[in-house]
Amino acid sequence: MSRTKALIFDFDGLVVDTETPLYDSWRQLYQDHGHDLTLETYVQCVGSTIQRFDPIQHLQDLVGAPLDTTNFHSEHRARVKTTLAERDTLPGVRERISEAHEAGLKLAIASSSPSDWIDPWLTRLQLTDYFHVIRTLDHVSEAKPSPELFVTAADMLEVEPEEALIFEDSHNGLQAARAASIPCVIIPNYVTKHSDFSDADLALESMAEASLAEILERTSV
Repeated sequence: MSRTKALIFDFDGLVVDTETPLYDSWRQLYQDHGHDLTLETYVQCVGSTIQRFDPIQHLQDLVGAPLDTTNFHSEHRARVKTTLAERDTLPGVRERISEAHEAGLKLAIASSSPSDWIDPWLTRLQLTDYFHVIRTLDHVSEAKPSPELFVTAADMLEVEPEEALIFEDSHNGLQAARAASIPCVIIPNYVTKHSDFSDADLALESMAEASLAEILERTSV
């Protein structure tokens, strides 16, 4: 029988596929300057921050000169916002959240993105009320792969690490889960699908692949 009392969800790339439009926008900038941005290079910052990999600095290194990025940042945000305007949750997300709610499990969001990105998304998707705890980059000193987001989320949920289960899509997220000693289910997306997830407790192609009961059974010790 599973000892799981709480679920901790990443957001970007797991609840909503925000990662693909972000990568596509960065890649377009590189191509505009005669270079390419591979998934293998870009994925270093997925689930974390540009402190892990700064796309602008990397492009400047490739070009060999400083770039005027004033217009890019506004164009980048506008392009991504337009692409994501009508985007809903990824397959199976709402079903697993609903099953967890019905089962009386506590729920948290733990994201390396800032609150002014996460909160509007949860409001638009009408998911805010399902989560007992929301932890973002604004609440911690370090983003993933530091375990701080997950450790503080578990503390606020009042559960021990072994009583929680993390849902993640990135290698940085998996490293953070391991450092927090919390079991982790990986559901990769287009951007992270080639990452090394061999250390995950369970890997699924989609959250729609299994019911929550099946997931808990397959991750129980």
